[in-house]
Amino acid sequence: MWIPIVVALLGLAGVILTQVLSGRREARRMAEETAREERRWQREREARTHETRADAYAQLMGVLEAFDGVLFQARAVLESDKKLDEHQATELRAVRSEAQHALGPVVLHAPEAVRRLVSDATLPRMRLAAMLLDPADDDRAKLRPAWDAGQRGYRVMRARMRADLGFDAEPVDELYGAQPTVVSSSSESTSDPADTTSLPPPTS
Repeated sequence: MWIPIVVALLGLAGVILTQVLSGRREARRMAEETAREERRWQREREARTHETRADAYAQLMGVLEAFDGVLFQARAVLESDKKLDEHQATELRAVRSEAQHALGPVVLHAPEAVRRLVSDATLPRMRLAAMLLDPADDDRAKLRPAWDAGQRGYRVMRARMRADLGFDAEPVDELYGAQPTVVSSSSESTSDPADTTSLPPPTS
């Protein structure tokens, strides 16, 4: 009578073992599927983040380039001992406002390493715009240092942004080493590398 009992026990053990192995396989399959799904969502999130960040960077760069065009022309007017007319002053205020509004998306989406450089590129431009718009400020010697500081800051920021997006970028560390990128408006004019930034053509 022990034989049927043993057979039954062996059969029951086989069923239990089969269920355990099947359960483990199913759990492993579900874990792998969950991991694959998580990797897919991660890739999609990274792609969306990259696209959003690239749009924010491109918007800010475009606005700053336009800002530079107006600043360059306005600085040339004052350095020739003339005054800005109302149209030039209005245009300068408009591009300054556009630059301020373009900062939000970058501050929100950029990594901290890039956010720290944004002020280096924008604040000197804001200071220069304020000097150009102030009819009581006739110190022309302050204009070029503020311009140079903005150009240097922009160059470093642009390189960091391009590197952040996986693009090639100029080696600003080799150009500026460990020197700080912030240059006050009262500092001396920067060296030649800052002057290699594309500039608008001078007015006649």
